[in-house]
Amino acid sequence: MKVISILNQKGGCGKTTTAVNLAYALNKQGYKTLLIDLDPQAHTTFSLGIAHVLGIPDLLENYLDSHCTGLDQFLTQRDQNLFVITSSIGLSALEHKFSLREDKLFVLYKLLNRYASEYEYCIVDCPPNLGVLTLNAYFASNYVVVPLTNCDFSLKGMETLNQIIDMTQDLSPTAPAIYYLFTQYDKRFRYSVNFLDKIKILLGENLLKTIIRTNISMREAAANGQTIFEYKPYARGAQDYMLLAGEIAEITKDQKWARFVLKGKNYKKVYVVGDFNQWQKSETFKLKKLDSDTWCINLPLRKGKYSYKFCADETWCTDPFNTFEEDDSFGGKNSILHIE
Repeated sequence: MKVISILNQKGGCGKTTTAVNLAYALNKQGYKTLLIDLDPQAHTTFSLGIAHVLGIPDLLENYLDSHCTGLDQFLTQRDQNLFVITSSIGLSALEHKFSLREDKLFVLYKLLNRYASEYEYCIVDCPPNLGVLTLNAYFASNYVVVPLTNCDFSLKGMETLNQIIDMTQDLSPTAPAIYYLFTQYDKRFRYSVNFLDKIKILLGENLLKTIIRTNISMREAAANGQTIFEYKPYARGAQDYMLLAGEIAEITKDQKWARFVLKGKNYKKVYVVGDFNQWQKSETFKLKKLDSDTWCINLPLRKGKYSYKFCADETWCTDPFNTFEEDDSFGGKNSILHIE
């Protein structure tokens, strides 16, 4: 499952519109997609016209209280391949519970890993701030999409986001790839055209090629509890978000995310080494400590067969959670991973 957070602490940039319509477009392209409303304001839930049901506050409450339940009771199926976990104002009350935990920034990361094999994409709509819920989404993500409007405040918000990312980079098991999406573009205005030219230079390859044009139909769709595809499937908003889904699928198609976990309280440093990194220890492949005894890293790997081991301090060992092994050339064992 590829986790994509739609993140910007500035409101009004098209964050919820992007989360809802990108998820629906991926679903229409045949990808089994999970959409999570992680905002206590529940704008995604409202935009889809979903009445109060069990949602992310209930799911996280169960997880935090160590109640292991299935995901089905928290899901609302919206289309053939689209499943939604709704939100409510009750989610804001959980932030205090998060703050009491050693792994407060990795709760969503651990939760989603339970269901990683069930979906191809997970889209997370984040709150318009950089609090504990947004940071949970960031650390749980493989990719982050930051919507930007033709406004200099968007660039200021982007700078703040980058500062937070720099401050927390040592905490993350792996840094997600960050892309920027230009929304609410209206080529009739010179300012919009000039702003687009400016961010193309500023962001380079990190700016997605798809541009979301201004389209009143998208606001009307949200007001009616529908995606643009349900409300007016031939509108330019639908065209743009279908193109965005195709671009996202193209960007993510060649990589799968492999999760490596090792348990151990007394380790100081843990690395994963294998033929994907020429069996060399490096900071890029250093596991992060999530709690008192859990070390973890997510790595993007292309399809294929990989041999690997862990190096915990100066001790080499196979993966205790992987039963697939083969002999190495030194009379020991390597763990084997198949990415398909």
